[in-house]
Amino acid sequence: MPYLWSVVVVLAGLVGLGLVVVGLLGPVRRFGVVAGVAREQLGRDVGLINARVAALKVRLAERRGDGHPRTITGTVEGATP
Repeated sequence: MPYLWSVVVVLAGLVGLGLVVVGLLGPVRRFGVVAGVAREQLGRDVGLINARVAALKVRLAERRGDGHPRTITGTVEGATP
């Protein structure tokens, strides 16, 4: 019955592999959480950079143009209609 020892070794290997996988589940979950937080922070930072670039474009357009502030609605802020 030499095949019996082969079955025992295969089963022991499967149990060992299962223990390694279960041991790695915690760190993998933690890495997923950290990666999500980093992705969110990076998205916010990119949004801030885009806003700053847009503000610089507006400021440069104002300096190159006639000097009047430009708004989306075409009215000066605080003016009454």
